[in-house]
Amino acid sequence: MNVLTSAWRWISGVVIACLVITYLGALLTHNLINLAGRDKAPKAADASLKLLTAAGTNQQWNMFAPNVGTISVSPVVVIVMTNGRRIALRSSVEPELDGWERTKLIPHDAGPEARRYRWMLHFGNGRIRKYESRAASTDPGWWRIRTTYARWRATKWLEENPEQRDNVERIELWRSTIRHPGYGRELCCESMQMIPITPQFDSRWPVRVDLSFPMYRQ
Repeated sequence: MNVLTSAWRWISGVVIACLVITYLGALLTHNLINLAGRDKAPKAADASLKLLTAAGTNQQWNMFAPNVGTISVSPVVVIVMTNGRRIALRSSVEPELDGWERTKLIPHDAGPEARRYRWMLHFGNGRIRKYESRAASTDPGWWRIRTTYARWRATKWLEENPEQRDNVERIELWRSTIRHPGYGRELCCESMQMIPITPQFDSRWPVRVDLSFPMYRQ
């Protein structure tokens, strides 16, 4: 039994050593050929590529610089006044779009100037906007976050403008689709879409709830 165990250990060690040497050789060959040019040794290039691909360790530049998405979304809380005016709430790091003050946010016929997006990044704290991304999601599972976000932004605005409380008709939440630069495109607001919120289930909703409004649902 000891002989068989020793033989198995020796054979497995040799096999593993051969695999490691072969893999390291393929890795070195693959990188050297890429530097020198695949036309220098096409067969060796193909062989090393197949081995690295089989091992799931094919090295390419995209592992360091992956393709980045060209679209992101951002929530926009809009206060609708009884006189029809719309006020889009934004902080100092959010852009100002001309179309937000109109009856129909970002009209389809708006030109590039109206759609231009001037986003100011958080250089101070490097905050990741995960919460805002979820608030702008149309996934039914995030209904509570959407409603809480809209209430929070509206409440802060009402605290700063208490004289406007009686003039508020309702609070809306919009989803702005931002097209980032790339493929010949400019940074712009590509579209605006109203998304549903559920203030009827929020006891701290800052203004009266219009239950007939179709976007007030779960």
